[in-house]
Amino acid sequence: MNSTSSHEQHGSFPPIVTAIICIAALYFARAVLVPISLAILLSFLLAPAVRRLERWHLGRTGPVIVAVVGTILVLVALGWVVGKQAINLAGEIPHYSDSISKKIEAIRGVKNGGLGKAASTVNKLGTELSQTIQAPAANSGSASRTANDRSALSSAPANRHPVPVEVVASPESSVRSLRSLLGPVLGPIATIGIVIVFATFMLLRREDLRDRLFTLAGLNRIHVTRQAFGEAANRVVRYLWIQSLVNLSFGAVIGVVLYFIGLPNALLWGVLAGVLRFIPYIGTLIGAALPIILSFALFAGWTRPLLTLGIFVVLEVVSGYFIEPLLYEAHTGISSLAILVAAVFWAALWGPVGLLLSTPLTVCLVVMGHYIPQLEFLTVLLGDRSVLATDVQLYQSLSALDIDEAQQVIEKCLHEKSLREVYDTVFIPVLILAERSKHDAAFGGNRSAYLFQELKRIVEDLAVRYTREHPRTDAPAQVGPSEQILLARSANAPAISVCCLATRDGGDEVTGMMLAHLLVQAGYDAHAAAMGPQQDMLDEVEEQVCGILYLSALPPFEISSIRRLYKRLRSRFPQIRIGIGLWGYDGEADNMRALLRIVDSDLIVTTLGDAIVQIQQFTELAARSR
Repeated sequence: MNSTSSHEQHGSFPPIVTAIICIAALYFARAVLVPISLAILLSFLLAPAVRRLERWHLGRTGPVIVAVVGTILVLVALGWVVGKQAINLAGEIPHYSDSISKKIEAIRGVKNGGLGKAASTVNKLGTELSQTIQAPAANSGSASRTANDRSALSSAPANRHPVPVEVVASPESSVRSLRSLLGPVLGPIATIGIVIVFATFMLLRREDLRDRLFTLAGLNRIHVTRQAFGEAANRVVRYLWIQSLVNLSFGAVIGVVLYFIGLPNALLWGVLAGVLRFIPYIGTLIGAALPIILSFALFAGWTRPLLTLGIFVVLEVVSGYFIEPLLYEAHTGISSLAILVAAVFWAALWGPVGLLLSTPLTVCLVVMGHYIPQLEFLTVLLGDRSVLATDVQLYQSLSALDIDEAQQVIEKCLHEKSLREVYDTVFIPVLILAERSKHDAAFGGNRSAYLFQELKRIVEDLAVRYTREHPRTDAPAQVGPSEQILLARSANAPAISVCCLATRDGGDEVTGMMLAHLLVQAGYDAHAAAMGPQQDMLDEVEEQVCGILYLSALPPFEISSIRRLYKRLRSRFPQIRIGIGLWGYDGEADNMRALLRIVDSDLIVTTLGDAIVQIQQFTELAARSR
């Protein structure tokens, strides 16, 4: 009752009903929407050329006319080449009758072989069996059929003359014949003409149309609309030009290879292969079918037909599985699976034209989902960006006890980022998620302890894998925490021992281990105290004779416990400089310093990179004061 009344009050439809209405509108209005969509696509493709011509001071109308006329000339030239080559092929086919007859005889020879004889034997057995079954019925009805035939012959007239038949063509049949002959040609020509006219007006009034679109979206969202329109246009234009370049190269290679193979009308097959490839998935099959069939029919042997088949297969595999996924996914912002799904969807709605428009239309939908919150699900479903962040992926893998998947995520991160970045941007967020979920009944404390233990094992393995580097004497004095290369201790810097101490549980211990590992790798003497009773950890710090002590704390922070531990350390080790690592803290450092009652000489850091930079600066100051 409540949901129904709320829908009635707001006058809105459920999302599924809205989607069905939109899809139905796209299907039944395709006669109008298809030419408009093609015109928009053509205007996007010609807009860069028009803008460049406008810089040559050709006015407003001149560049549009030049671009449109150039497009028409290209289409006419393309049609002339294809038509001339097709007529030439039709005239040459009778001369290839001998080769075709030999190929048919070769196929018959295969048919008369062992496999053909076996097939004919099976057919004969089937025929004899059917005749045996039908024999009784045929014998029972033969007498009655004979009597009927005799009576029909006796009743026939003695003298029977044939009646002449004349076929008179009516005007309506002539009109229908002419319409059936010219209809398949005039229909596409009319559509092309409408598309060119629409594209011309869109290019002439493109600023006016853009302003109307911005006004329709709302003046308060004009900045967002401008960004969305610009991004969609740039992505579509990049896709169209990249696709044109790939298809042009594909057709050129096909034409050249077929010419050297010796297939007649190689230019025709190259042009058709390049043009038809604009239709995804089925265009290549159509463009390859005719030359492959012709090569099998014309050439006496099997070498050149197999070469013709092989060049299409190899080029399609290379371009379809290596070149296009790399180029299209990087420049369109949609995933390879989304391209396939979009092709099926738009082909079901608009046929072959839908295949041609599937990728540009999907690009526009992804951009709309990026800027319109109500359509964000389109970006999630169709976009090429990962839905989950890397830290969430690792957290889910560890929570599901899937160690292999977690190791794959870590290896991918180490391939793309430095070790310090992996610790700061992946491991620490995972530990923060585990800390916040520790008290969740669905997650459970045991699962959280397992996650801490597993991350501790991973950090120990990485400490063995990434061993200590040799100190560098040319290390920069000041490098930001975003630097991917770890800061190394200068050769003349004093040997200061650093100790990392956990404030609460296993998550703090793992973070302290990561900091100690980075410091050891940079050439410092660092150590992470084992998690245990507080008194035992303090005794371990005292045994290490530390110069700098870092407290490791993950959110949610327990301010009172951190303050008590800091006060105890400050009273017991007055000569040690203390740093407090509030990992992931994004608030004001001065406010936190006041809450924890930290003295001015001590430090507060929020990332491992900050801690390393501060230790570097501290050792340099100590070196100057010696």
